[in-house]
Amino acid sequence: MDYGVAAIRRALILGGTGMLGSVSTWFVEQGMTVGVIARSSESLARLEDVSGPGRLVPLALDYHDVIRLKHWVRHFQLMEGPLDLVVAWVHKPSTSVLEAVVEEVHAYRQMPWRLIHLVGSNEGQRPATWTPATPCYYQRVVLGFINGANGSRWLTHQEVFMGVVKAVTTGVDHLTIGTLSPWEQRPQ
Repeated sequence: MDYGVAAIRRALILGGTGMLGSVSTWFVEQGMTVGVIARSSESLARLEDVSGPGRLVPLALDYHDVIRLKHWVRHFQLMEGPLDLVVAWVHKPSTSVLEAVVEEVHAYRQMPWRLIHLVGSNEGQRPATWTPATPCYYQRVVLGFINGANGSRWLTHQEVFMGVVKAVTTGVDHLTIGTLSPWEQRPQ
């Protein structure tokens, strides 16, 4: 599989306005057509000024509404073409959301495609409990924390952005951004 950014023409980002807002912008700047799902129109409005050779296709939707989510993913692919990449930061419960997206992408894309699944540090402490039932290249990115001289802190949006870019460009199947240890020193 080609892990170059140029091989990605269409991407979908679930939760693409908060800490993944820079990822949405970067994808557009790289020339991709990017579907961005966020819960509110207000958060999507922050991406209105994104410009580049690609374009942004926003949708205000609670992705836990699986029926609407599947309809939108299907519609996006009918209008734009099959997705090459999905980046998903899905808060629990995530399994039905991820399964719905995988099912819809697979229905239009029989060739290899990628799913980058971001999980929080608590979930990252455990082995993966979910993998896609249909073929795709599954990458798990764990959002850890940073230990420093003044204690520990959660990741910044920039650090999350750089980690996701690393996952996209290298194709590693498992990546931890920051650290998960010592667990007792994580921020409270």
